[in-house]
Formats: sequence, C-alpha cells, structure tokens
Amino acid sequence: MTCQQAKEISIVEFLKSNHIHPEYIRGNDHWYLSPLRRENTPSFKVDTKLNLFYDHGTGIGGDIIDLGCQLFNCDVKESLSKFEAGSYLFQQQFALRPPLHILDSVTQEESVSSIKISHVQQLGNNLAITNYIKSRGIASEIARIHCQEVYYQIGDKSYFAVGFKNRSGGYELRSQYFKGSSSPKDISHIENGTRSVCVLEGFMDFLSLLTLRKENPVASDFLILNSVSFVDRSLDILKNYRNVFLYLDHDNAGRKALGKYESAGLNPIDASCMYQKFKDLNEYLLDQKPIQKDTIQRKDLKKSRGLSL
Repeated sequence: MTCQQAKEISIVEFLKSNHIHPEYIRGNDHWYLSPLRRENTPSFKVDTKLNLFYDHGTGIGGDIIDLGCQLFNCDVKESLSKFEAGSYLFQQQFALRPPLHILDSVTQEESVSSIKISHVQQLGNNLAITNYIKSRGIASEIARIHCQEVYYQIGDKSYFAVGFKNRSGGYELRSQYFKGSSSPKDISHIENGTRSVCVLEGFMDFLSLLTLRKENPVASDFLILNSVSFVDRSLDILKNYRNVFLYLDHDNAGRKALGKYESAGLNPIDASCMYQKFKDLNEYLLDQKPIQKDTIQRKDLKKSRGLSL
C-alpha cells in the first residue's frame, strides 16, 4: 500500500472500526477522548473534510499514517503494512468515561473463570501496553523476554493487557485499569540451573528486580507466586534449593508468607531490606528511577504540519 492509498482511509471510519466514537460533532469536526492518552474532556479532533487529526493535549497531528505510527508505535513502512493487511485493530484504554474494565462487582475468582483469551502476541504492537510497562519503570527489553500482549474477552466485551504466563498456561494480566488473571491460576517457575532461587509475590516485582539488576544480572532461578495464597504450593519446589531469597511485600500478607516459609524449615533469606522504606520492589524501582513523562511524540513527526485544525 502506498502513502496516497492509505490517506484515502477515513480516520473516522478507522476509529469507528476500533469502537472509538466521537463525543460530539460540530460541522466537519469530530471530537474524541484521545486514543493516545487519558483524559476527561474530548480534545482529540478529526477534520473529516481534510481527513486530518490533531490532539490538543500533546500537540501531535497529521494524517492517518501519522496516527497509525502513534497507535502502533512503529515507523511509516510498518504502519502502511498494517493498513494493507487490515491488521490495524487496537483498543483505546485511556478514556476515563466510562471506565473500560475495572471489575468493581466481580471477585478475583469470578474474573479468573470469566476471562477468555482470544489472542496472544509479542510486545511492541500496542502503544497502550507499551506505555503502561514504561509507567511501571520496567525496562522494555526485559519485559519483551518474559511478557506478551494478551487480548481477551469478559462476556461480550474485549480487552487487552500485558500478560505473564504461569506454569499451567494461565496468564497474570495487568493494565492501567485492570489487575487479574486467566484460568488456570498458578505459580510461575523460571529455571536457570542454579541452586538459588528468588521468590517474589507478583511478576511486576520480578520484572522490577531484573530492571534494577540489569547491569549486574541476578544469577538465580525465580519463583513468582502470583498470589500469596500459593505459598504452600511453592514449598515442594523451594525445598530443593540451597538458598531461598524472599522479596515479599511489606504488608501483613507478606509477613504471614515469610512466617510460613520459616515454619516450613526453609531457612529463607529475607531480601526485602533492599526496599525497606517501600511497600514492594516496584515502588522502590520507581523511586530510584523516576519515569520521564512520555510525550508519545516521535522525533520525525511534525507536530501539526503547519495546519490549524
């Protein structure tokens, strides 16, 4: 597909195909809650006459190719390929009205059974997921090794999140709006052939540890509980290790888990002193390495191409 052919695709229809609709319409101008970021008031405008967009919150504007580069987090060539293949579905997860998928009335157990995985792919295709990982301070190259983009359904609604696979094939799912898991829920065990193991409550803690030690990698196996209720389930694995290092949260659940491991005779090493003043490793990581605000703006993209939209 050529650039000229891509420009013939209506931005409004493109957004509509991804279930993104205008909040209101004034003449040729369609106003949306921005698909590039979170906001309460529509400030993302599409001029249907010119088939151009402008996001007033970031100063980013242009044609559908520019929009594709932003949403797919890719260059022009890859954006054109996606348009030609028709594989340009994405899902807006920034709008605050209404919340996209906070399951206020659904318990963790119910959410596990109701989640149906529809598609899994490598990280880097979905800007919302990429930005969420960045917001947690996780190094993208580390996340790509251990996580995937997971697309799933709850009832008749579709969602996506960063996914971390457990040993039974289920996924821990995280996004800006959701924390849950698919069935079956289980622990994750990463074996590197060592006699030591690091035990962490969740995969964000695991990724945080690897990010903190990126220049000096941890020589260890890893066991991610994915729930402190799985302490007992982990004992048969941990008893085979010479050294067990615990990176648990500084809360009641973490302290109870530590007590269980000690009662089981593992003689674990409490490594949580590393982040003594913080609830968990991810909070510590964010404090050590403040996240630079991501303007989502590409260096090679002119802000508005001289257009007053």
